Amino acid sequence: MTTLSYSALAEKLAAGSIEFVGNNQLKLNFNLATAENLTLNTSCVKGIVKLLQALSALTDQVNAARINANLPPIQFASQQITGTPEAPEFEFTVRVKVDTALFVDNLDDPTD
Repeated sequence: MTTLSYSALAEKLAAGSIEFVGNNQLKLNFNLATAENLTLNTSCVKGIVKLLQALSALTDQVNAARINANLPPIQFASQQITGTPEAPEFEFTVRVKVDTALFVDNLDDPTD
């Protein structure tokens, strides 16, 4: 079954956008994800939107697999278009359960 892994996320982004570089490190290459030449002064909007769109697509894929396995869907990342036809906007939601005793140090993967 599909999980919320970096490997699965890499399939939703441009080839090479996520790479394991060793020593417990992953590299997210926004240059490849956005197909733009980037500097530290480049707007981060397009890269962040690409990442959120990939997370939303991965959540949809996970939910399709869960439905086929007679499991309930998860809530993680979603996107919708809001606004008007003349001024559309993307709206993203990311939901993650937390252990209230440890809060952000112990986030729960909804697929576990």
